[in-house]
Amino acid sequence: VGQLDEENGNILPVASHGDMTDYLNSIPVSSRADVAEGRGATGTALRENRSVIVNDYLNDPMTAPWRESAANIGWASAAAFPIQRGGQPFAVLTVCHAQPHAFDEEAVALLEEMSIDISFALDNFDRETRRMASEESLRLAASVYDTSSEAIMITNADNQIIAVNPAFISITGYLAEEVIGKDPSILSSDHQDEAFYQAMWHELNTTGYWKGEIWDRRKNGEIYPKWLTINTVFNEDSTIERRVAMFIDISQRREAEQLIWRQANFDALTALPNRQMFYDRLDQDMKKSHRSNRPLALMFLDLDRFKEINDTLGHDMGDVLLKEAAHRLSGCVRETDTVARLGGDEFTIILNGLDDLNTVERVACSILSKLAEPFHLGSKIVYVSVSIGVTLYPEDATSIEALLKNADQAMYAAKNKGRNRYSYFTPTMQLAAQTRMQITNDLREALVGNQFWIAFQPIVELGNGKICKAEALIRWQHPQRGLISPADFIPIAEDTGLIVDIGEWVFREVTNQVSIWRKSYHPEFQISINKSPVQFRDENSAYINWPDQLQQLGLPGQSIVVEITEGMLMDASDAINNKLLAFRDAGIQVSLDDFGTGYSSLSYLKKFDIDYLKIDQSFTRNLTPDSEDMALCEAIIVMAHKLDMKVIAEGVETLEQRDLLIAAGCDYGQGYFFSKPISADEFEALLQKA
Repeated sequence: VGQLDEENGNILPVASHGDMTDYLNSIPVSSRADVAEGRGATGTALRENRSVIVNDYLNDPMTAPWRESAANIGWASAAAFPIQRGGQPFAVLTVCHAQPHAFDEEAVALLEEMSIDISFALDNFDRETRRMASEESLRLAASVYDTSSEAIMITNADNQIIAVNPAFISITGYLAEEVIGKDPSILSSDHQDEAFYQAMWHELNTTGYWKGEIWDRRKNGEIYPKWLTINTVFNEDSTIERRVAMFIDISQRREAEQLIWRQANFDALTALPNRQMFYDRLDQDMKKSHRSNRPLALMFLDLDRFKEINDTLGHDMGDVLLKEAAHRLSGCVRETDTVARLGGDEFTIILNGLDDLNTVERVACSILSKLAEPFHLGSKIVYVSVSIGVTLYPEDATSIEALLKNADQAMYAAKNKGRNRYSYFTPTMQLAAQTRMQITNDLREALVGNQFWIAFQPIVELGNGKICKAEALIRWQHPQRGLISPADFIPIAEDTGLIVDIGEWVFREVTNQVSIWRKSYHPEFQISINKSPVQFRDENSAYINWPDQLQQLGLPGQSIVVEITEGMLMDASDAINNKLLAFRDAGIQVSLDDFGTGYSSLSYLKKFDIDYLKIDQSFTRNLTPDSEDMALCEAIIVMAHKLDMKVIAEGVETLEQRDLLIAAGCDYGQGYFFSKPISADEFEALLQKA
């Protein structure tokens, strides 16, 4: 039996029986008709798929390539019969005989029947192999069908459900008998419109395939999203035999995606849009504004003194306040507007599509009113206000960055005007902001560049005119700008935190000077130093406490007076209280500056050990015998003396003012009537004259 080698076209012996079989391995036999070795009985039988009989082997032309060898081994006749497999030539049964004319009709018929039997056996073997493979495939498919977590639904050519798997039942809630024979539309949720289904069926009918997200309804009525894939099985004539739909429930995935999206775009505390979502909405609203030619307003809001509430009542109560503030802000605007939280106590509002710019003012006033209402934080009732900056698109700016900068500047302008108000952006603000930025940058170099110096203003004892006290006032001599007012750079130093380093430099300069004057002029000389609330709240300072520094210098606490503001006492935390107590224990006296101009409260005068009250110059500037200012000064002096405090009147500029204060019993005076703030050398000259 010879079988075709597909690579070279030769027919190779794969089975043999009888005498001289070793000879078969040494002779070439081909299946090709263009070579002599392929035109023999074996090659012709395979190639032409017919029986070939050679009864005179030694004289037949087709046996020429093998005639000599055949004579040597005694072959006289041969017959070749094709063996088919699957209807195609597969092998050749070749029989050789020592006698000529050995293959008569009976022998040929027998051998042809043998080759047919072999072909039949091979086909049966193949069919059995395919059957076994098919059964295994069916078993595997059935296992996948039954155990798959993906729902499977099979419909016939008429789009009727003919089979569903267990996952289908689990996901939809329908039993098999409830859906068999029904149209798949039984699952429809009406979530998609007619156009959606038309597009889906167009693709199915065109390609036989569709996949995508679709919303369906469970048996219990719940609507859910699923990822659906539909494949079509066609008959041989290209008609539809069935469709196989497979889907998974993607509810949890969608919920996770929604959660991630919300976390990325909304503030977790207030549920307002966060910075990212705010930027996106502002960009979209600016485009709409450009198309509609209707302006929009951007508001930047900052809660006033929120940090103090956080520090005193704790962050939990601060969070409660922020949530309530967000709720109130949302109630002041339209649904089409955007209220966002950028972080901390900073909020923004986008008022879009404005037909009337007066709307901005109405909204701002509504916000001020709502935020002024009391906040109930547990058992506490607190009050806050809000500072609002407003800028307009496209009038003020045409980019997001510029609008935000404008609104921020306007908000700070509102704060500087006293808080609890709104302010519109103006070009003047832009210039002021640029100046502020330049001062901020230069301020960082001022200490290193030795640009600061200390001026001293005498505090005169009114009863005898002696000078045993002075107030230290910092001055900044800028190399290009000249002398810069403290009113211009102190607030910036406080905002940037540079006030801590500057304050320590002032303290060192003052302690050196007071040490000199106590030795050379008066042993109880005192210098007052203004201390910023920022310095009090600084918990990470690398500097030694002032009482400890005085001790290291060998100076008594009484050599220094610390001047603080009323506002700091109003908002004093435990940390500030402890520092004030440390001053008292070290003998450092405390002076309350600008008394009467802030949120004055008599309660803190009892609570804290205050040594001096300083009457603000706004009361002394217009002091006349029968004026209201005179009455107020007298009342302050009497009250302070009753509480065992001394009184210092600031802004004394005339002889009449001095005499009226003396008559009222005021202890000390300070102002240009006595001396403007002067350098240490000039102050020493003044002391020599006194």
